[in-house]
Amino acid sequence: MKKIIALLFFGTTAVCVSAQDQPSGPVTVHTLAQMLRTQLTITPAWSASLISGDNNASVSGGRTNVYLHGTAEYYWDERFSTRGDAYYLINKSKEKGGIKHNPGFQVGTSYHLIKGSIIDPFIGIRAGLNITQINPMDFNDSLTLTWLDYNVPAHVDPTWAPVVGVNFYGERIFHFFVEGAYMMGTYRPAMGPQLSLEEFRLSVGLGWNFSLYKPVEAVRQKI
Repeated sequence: MKKIIALLFFGTTAVCVSAQDQPSGPVTVHTLAQMLRTQLTITPAWSASLISGDNNASVSGGRTNVYLHGTAEYYWDERFSTRGDAYYLINKSKEKGGIKHNPGFQVGTSYHLIKGSIIDPFIGIRAGLNITQINPMDFNDSLTLTWLDYNVPAHVDPTWAPVVGVNFYGERIFHFFVEGAYMMGTYRPAMGPQLSLEEFRLSVGLGWNFSLYKPVEAVRQKI
């Protein structure tokens, strides 16, 4: 009986020491501070022209664009985080003057509304650059000359977007996210039509997260 009690005691001690030696790992419901969150998803985007009906003023021409959207975000604490987002257009238009290229990236910050919860609603703002180009088109310049199949050049333009969303964290390394961003900017080629880059982009999917948090006790133990 004494041998059994001794084995149980030493076994429990070994488990406790092992847990203390592994301070970093999957995020838990206790804190989101010092957490790295990543996600990759397919994001549909709808132009404001779908509401106004002025398709000629939008770079999307009234169609639904589809992007590959990747995000990396670091939580400084449970309230503030810094994130970077990158987009790549998947369904390029084949029409004259339709969107040909529209990759972009943005960097921004988010404010998280609830502390110590697996439900993480947030609001934020981002700013960045888009490299936009449309397909060749017939273009009338200011001198009333008509250029047939004019190859409108690509142009780098600033963009910004307010963002709102919510993350749902599990007990392991995955989370579910829903977020919407309203992209704003203007495509201004050196010669060609100026078009609005305004789009509402909706991202939904599963993400991966990993906690970089190290308790003080674990750090002291290694000194």
